[in-house]
Order: sequence, then structure tokens, then C-alpha cells
Amino acid sequence: MRTLSVAGFFGLMVAVAGCGSSELPTGKVSTPELKAVASRFHDDPQPNRRVASDQVPLKFTDPNGNSVDLASFRGKSNVVLVVVKGMPKFPGGIFCPGCLAQVNALTTTYDEFKKRDAEIVMVFPGPSDKLPQFLTDGKVDGVDGNPKVPFPLVLDQDLKVVDSLDIRGDLAKPSTYILDKKGNVVFAFVGETTTDRPSVKALLAQLDKLNAKK
Repeated sequence: MRTLSVAGFFGLMVAVAGCGSSELPTGKVSTPELKAVASRFHDDPQPNRRVASDQVPLKFTDPNGNSVDLASFRGKSNVVLVVVKGMPKFPGGIFCPGCLAQVNALTTTYDEFKKRDAEIVMVFPGPSDKLPQFLTDGKVDGVDGNPKVPFPLVLDQDLKVVDSLDIRGDLAKPSTYILDKKGNVVFAFVGETTTDRPSVKALLAQLDKLNAKK
């Protein structure tokens, strides 16, 4: 069993406190530390928002300028739409540890989502120049043996998506939505703290229930 350094232990303690001023002291944490943060996500979250299907933006742009249209998944895949916080203005220069843990967890379990006819789409709010560092800190940049994010990453530089979903909160509250193959929002959860978000286990269970209704 790996023993955390003093800095790592302190980071984990502040990580579970919230997404505001209680951030990790540095974004450069180890993969085991990211997994420890992810272990605090909710395994049985109850949906806490009602979201009309027409409230969910459909068209996005990825970092390369390519269009990603959620409507293109209709009839083919369920969609797990995840909105991370971006890089909060306060404190500046530090990513939400839960967001780093979430992108890592979703990347390493992506095959389980594909088995359930689901595609993940992750929205990164705010300045796009922060995205490469987000991937590096989340250990999903494809460098030094790290996996590379296999699902679409899209941008919300002007926060129009965040405002449409009513989740603004420097920059966004951590939020997760599941859309069925018809484009209906069947699950919506908006978190208030860094670990207040569904675990991978919870999302897979929601997809299993959705697929069982066929």
C-alpha cells in the first residue's frame, strides 16, 4: 500500500472540503492520489435537477475547431455529458481536484461506457489555453505512459453552455447529465463541492437501468 507524502496527505484533506478556496496546493498529484479523490464520489447519487431536453446545448467545438453535435449520437448512443469547473479564478492557477480525478476515472474506464452504448462528452469552460495543463495534471495527456482521453473534449469559452444549464459558479459547478438515444435528459446531477459528483460506478448503474428499459 502506497504511503502518501505529507503534501499529498494535506492535498487530499483539502480536496474533499470543496471546490472553492479548498483546492489542492498543486495540480501535480500522483495517479493514486487522483484515485483516492475519486473514491469519495457518490456511488448512489439521486438526480437533483430537472433539465428539459431543449435546455441542453447540442453543438460544441473541440480544441481543434471541429464541430461536435450531440444530435449525431441519437439512435446510436446514450450520452454522458460532463461539465467540469475549468480553472477557477479563485484561487487562480489551481484545478479542482475532483475534476482532475473525474477526467482520469472516466478515461481509464471508458471501455465500460462503450459496452453500454454510451459516449462521454466533457465540457471544459473558460479559456481553452488551460486545457493542456488540465490533461497533464489529470494524468490523461498520453505522455510518459499516461492514457489519452478517448472521448470528445469540447470548449465553452464564453460560458454560454454553463449559463444555459444554470450551473455558473466560478466557472461552473461540476455537473453530469445522461441523455438517452432519443436525446432525452434522464439523469441530471449538479454538485456543490469537489467530490459532490457521481462515481463511475453510479454512472454505469444508471446506464444499465436505462438500457434495461428497452
